[in-house]
Amino acid sequence: MALVTLCPGCGTTFRVNSAQLQACGGEVRCGHCQRIFNGFATLITVNESAIESPSPPQFQSQPISEVGTATENLAVITNSGGAMDLPVSPDWNQETTEASDNPFDDDKPAERSRGWGLANVLLLLLLIGQIAYAYRTELTIISPEIRPYLERYCAFIACTVPYPQDIQQLGIDSSDLQKNLTRQPEVTTMRAIISNHAHFPQAFPALQLLLLDVHDEIITSRIFTAQDYLLDQDKSLQFIESRREIEIRLDFDSSQLNALGYRLQLLYL
Repeated sequence: MALVTLCPGCGTTFRVNSAQLQACGGEVRCGHCQRIFNGFATLITVNESAIESPSPPQFQSQPISEVGTATENLAVITNSGGAMDLPVSPDWNQETTEASDNPFDDDKPAERSRGWGLANVLLLLLLIGQIAYAYRTELTIISPEIRPYLERYCAFIACTVPYPQDIQQLGIDSSDLQKNLTRQPEVTTMRAIISNHAHFPQAFPALQLLLLDVHDEIITSRIFTAQDYLLDQDKSLQFIESRREIEIRLDFDSSQLNALGYRLQLLYL
């Protein structure tokens, strides 16, 4: 690489070296337009291949230090004003200046590398988003504490995060079927306690009630949803919390049924 300084007045370019610029404090005079400028301020680097082979330097009778342009080494005179004169090379042409004026050619591979890096990051984020969407319920089973973050994500892409439905982790701890013969003999009341044994919240299951006759044969069967069996104070709930139990109640007309037994089952529809 070679050091080149550019005249801000006329755009003429001169080949210099740092020792010369330091000797005059960076102050130089353009040999073309006579403008004095700071050579450090417009200093750039160009590839050696963009500079033609230099011809032998020209010497003058005054003390000089040598610099060169793209086509030859030029004599530089240190004048009494402290600025270094930069004579114009007759062979310098604007096309060569424009070709060698881009100091960032070597940075293009780095820019491409940064572009690929950004693209890879975006693809990784897209993949994570797809996994979060496809396995959002399973992720809440593995780490229940991340549900709020998944719900925010789903709010952004217009989806929901269903609660897990592992029927094996639910159980009926107790149940009771009674009739109020004095007040409402045609109404039968079912009470039970459902427990969630999982370490994560679960959706409310459906409840299947089977009424049996004296031979333990099924007389009738009916399926109730959470809104059918939850107590009034629990109807706003959306799930059974981990390691918790909930009391349920069912009232139904059994006046036309001669049931002597029952069977209660939990299921997900």
